[in-house]
Amino acid sequence: MLTAASSTSARRERDDLYVELLTRHKSQLFRFIFALVHSLPDAEDLFQQTAITMWDKFGDFQPGTDFYAWACTIARFKALDFFKVRGRHRLPFSDELIEQIAQRNHWQEESRQAKLQALASCRSKLSKVDQELLATCYGGGGNIRAAAQQIGRPVGSVYDSLSRIRRALYTCIKQTLASDEQA
Repeated sequence: MLTAASSTSARRERDDLYVELLTRHKSQLFRFIFALVHSLPDAEDLFQQTAITMWDKFGDFQPGTDFYAWACTIARFKALDFFKVRGRHRLPFSDELIEQIAQRNHWQEESRQAKLQALASCRSKLSKVDQELLATCYGGGGNIRAAAQQIGRPVGSVYDSLSRIRRALYTCIKQTLASDEQA
């Protein structure tokens, strides 16, 4: 027999799961919606409507399945409703194109993760001096003038060093991503 406390606990866990999944996929879902409507204010409104509907229907979601795909389905129906209100009876895109848009957003997230991993790898290849300079300049709020004063170097010299480091990181990241694609 379920007690009120265990029911409340289960509901809280379900609510926490919803918040976690929505937070993880928020930007990806927003990009999907924006790709459908091509208007920032409309995309913001549709995102809010989609999030509310997802909350209402979260009891139908099966944990362990693809939350993003489920969210895109709800967003697609919200977009259909949006276009009906605007006097169109269907989305201006085919179902195939909408699916490609959803898949492209997956790719963008994977690409972002690959770039972040490449950046971490490339940063570790920098000299200790360059790593310390990056940490000093960007670790505490990004105030380069204060960092230059702290390490006793002219501001122009620090900017020159950071420019060189950025170029080295950019080159390293490009090479890392290219070699990962070939593997």
